[in-house]
Amino acid sequence: MKSVSGKNGKYMKGSAFFARNIMKNSVKALSCAVALIFVLSSCGKEAEQYEDRVIYGMDSYVTIRLPKGSADSETLDEIEKTCARIIEKNEKLMSSHKEDAVVYGLNRDVDSIVGANEALVSVMESALQIEELTDGAFSPTLGALTELWNVTGGGPVPDDDDILEALVHISSDALNVNGENISFDSNDGCRIDLGAIGKGYTAQELVEYLSTTDVPYGIVSVGGNVGVFGSKNNGEKYKVGISDPDDKSSAVGYIYMDSGFLSVSGDYERYFEQDGKRYHHIIDPATGRPAESGLRSAAALVPDGANADALSTAIFVMGADRALELYKSGRVRFEAVLITSDGEIILTDGLKNGEFELNSKKYSVKN
Repeated sequence: MKSVSGKNGKYMKGSAFFARNIMKNSVKALSCAVALIFVLSSCGKEAEQYEDRVIYGMDSYVTIRLPKGSADSETLDEIEKTCARIIEKNEKLMSSHKEDAVVYGLNRDVDSIVGANEALVSVMESALQIEELTDGAFSPTLGALTELWNVTGGGPVPDDDDILEALVHISSDALNVNGENISFDSNDGCRIDLGAIGKGYTAQELVEYLSTTDVPYGIVSVGGNVGVFGSKNNGEKYKVGISDPDDKSSAVGYIYMDSGFLSVSGDYERYFEQDGKRYHHIIDPATGRPAESGLRSAAALVPDGANADALSTAIFVMGADRALELYKSGRVRFEAVLITSDGEIILTDGLKNGEFELNSKKYSVKN
């Protein structure tokens, strides 16, 4: 992979929460279901009251959840407007299917961008770093394949020859991020897709902004990413439920978190069906097909939001054994909850001392 410079090579930030996706045709969506379920109280204490502001952007419902009474209505309106501007800005930078977006233009109309926006450069750097750390299980150059599979549009399943042709163009060696410049070389069909990292970055940016306001604490969700900030008045951690892949309205279990970002990737989030088989949206860069790793769901808890978003995708593709090898290597800092196709829940070490609570008799936690 080509070297990445700028911003001292540090990872950007992002986040995780509950998601509802609008799909077309035969695509199955999380209409009123959730990938992550936020619980207001636990341990028998009095529930705190919250006010939600919901914004649609980046093909997701973005929820800003703040404690009631933390600000007057006029201030909350201004906070909502600022959050909406952040979301709109990032969508115009990172979308690969909106014609006025920078990434869309880079994929189709230009060979390079000089003086690129700082946020876009940082996300691209983070994506390339996660690709290297996960040995290619995550890639920002999957655009040719995601366009070909068209999961959001309901398929159909591509021909084998078309998949092989698209695989030729999955190459970060053709993508250069150098300072404020982004360019392609030697691969005319290479296409950027930041769908598995852009929402996490956006959630992180929203958390950073909200932390500068007078609101003492709260939670932000963007798609399948949630981030928290501040300390709750009752002293409790935030309780985030991970959905059952077979019943998205119920939680398999809960993670307790007081900082950082949680992202979940699952085969039940976006998919279409053809000839009785489900084809989900998480593409394995090695095969060009929806990943078959033995996992139904992968949740990553990470200090930084963009990393959380990208890592949940990568460890889903890697499967349990490779994901645990990455965890034990210490090359990247994260905790994870993995739900296997056999109904087992696998926890990383940092979640084995009360940070995860099982909530389902159908699943068992593997020791």
